Amino acid sequence: MLSTLTIGGIAFSAERELFSLARPTTIAVNSSFLSPLDELFGDIAIGRGVFLSGNTVVRADPGTSICIESETNLQDNILFLALRNLPSPRSTRCGRLGDTGISSSTGEKVSIAHQAKIENSYIGNFTFIGFRAYLNNVVLENGAFVLHGARLTNVKIGKNRLVPIGAIITTQAQADALPLKTDENSEFQTEVLEVNKEFAEHYSELYNNEGFDAIVGVSVAPRTSWNPKPVKPTLGKNVQIAEFVRVVGDVRIGDNSTIGQRTSIRADEGTPIIIGDNAEIEDRVTFHALKGTSIRIGRNLNSDDNIVFHGPLEVGDNLTIGDDAILFRSQVGNNVTIGTQAIVVGVTLRNGVRVPDNAVITTQQQADALRQA
Repeated sequence: MLSTLTIGGIAFSAERELFSLARPTTIAVNSSFLSPLDELFGDIAIGRGVFLSGNTVVRADPGTSICIESETNLQDNILFLALRNLPSPRSTRCGRLGDTGISSSTGEKVSIAHQAKIENSYIGNFTFIGFRAYLNNVVLENGAFVLHGARLTNVKIGKNRLVPIGAIITTQAQADALPLKTDENSEFQTEVLEVNKEFAEHYSELYNNEGFDAIVGVSVAPRTSWNPKPVKPTLGKNVQIAEFVRVVGDVRIGDNSTIGQRTSIRADEGTPIIIGDNAEIEDRVTFHALKGTSIRIGRNLNSDDNIVFHGPLEVGDNLTIGDDAILFRSQVGNNVTIGTQAIVVGVTLRNGVRVPDNAVITTQQQADALRQA
């Protein structure tokens, strides 16, 4: 079988079901940017103006296909998969590629946030999928808005419907009862698309002007309308960085810190991102911030794997945080522990509190009720 990547109507093929990202034309072509840290496999079609951030996996099993349409963005550490021998919405949106009947695909102007996982699903136009959301055999109709940590299986989410933070939707009755999103949600989607349109353009420009080394490893951010004078990251003494780590822009990492494989620390939008001394950051952790915000974390951060830290965010000293957690739009005191798969959004955590495993903390009342260790 032949593996085929099509970008903006231009097809690239490789034998043995293997596509090599080493080809320069596959990094920046037809107004799209694909990070060389991404992993692409199988029959994949990519439109114009697409932005694929680092360490994202786009994989179509043999006999399946994937289509990512124009002006769509996939952020860091996403899994976007078409899996054979499992249920899938039938789609002919990508013409030849859709005829298999097993696919994952997006419409135009889709935003998929850090560490989401999409399996055998169709994602409509102008939709949003939040951090660490999970979709399996799902249809998102146009305008749908899925928030962070939601889990959707075997359902259709209607036009402009809103899936709350941490919701578990496994029946069509649950899906049909969802509320409509707000004008504020739509405005946020538009802002995200505008930022990532510039990323597709200016990361391509950075690559074309400065070459491969400028878009991997530790490097300056691209020039954008909100960041006309980018600066390089600052690493303290004895900082250890593992393979395929991405550190971009005004990132300041303290002394004696370690950063695990495929972690992404991107100060290309919100800036700066400051992490204090003695941080122990494990694998596939993502740090990013909305435009006009920042991340500031104190000393002795101890993070497990697959965590999303997203600004605006301020954290004190001695934070311990478990696998698969989300921390966003929050202020966190000293000596706080956040459990595995917990979601903390939009609150202040007092000194010494413990967030249980799997907790969803989205109101200040919930945060104030947490016990101190």
